[in-house]
Amino acid sequence: MLADSWRRQPNSPAYCTELPLDELPAADRGKGAAIRDSLPERFAALPANPTVDGVVEMNRAAHR
Repeated sequence: MLADSWRRQPNSPAYCTELPLDELPAADRGKGAAIRDSLPERFAALPANPTVDGVVEMNRAAHR
């Protein structure tokens, strides 16, 4: 449903975390901005040539 599409948008737990449905944390519409604002610092902490797994883990950690 279009009204719930925000649950799969950037800064939501379902976006770039590659988690199965039973492991997804509950989406919280109010957390999106805080997660977005934390990403530059999180990306800066990654090594110079991050792996896909490293980026996925960084995204997962942003939602914990």
